[in-house]
Amino acid sequence: MALLRGLLALFLLPGNLVINAIGISVEDDGGIIRSTINMLFWGILAFLIALPYMLP
Repeated sequence: MALLRGLLALFLLPGNLVINAIGISVEDDGGIIRSTINMLFWGILAFLIALPYMLP
């Protein structure tokens, strides 16, 4: 269970850092900003990892 909590904390880290930096709590924004930041961060990272495999 500790492993899953650690993975969850790592997955949510980019969004948590942003909302903490701008001073918004998760309850105030409903997680929308955190979700957006996390999707952008992990999506770009996945794209950059997959890009070398897609190029000839």
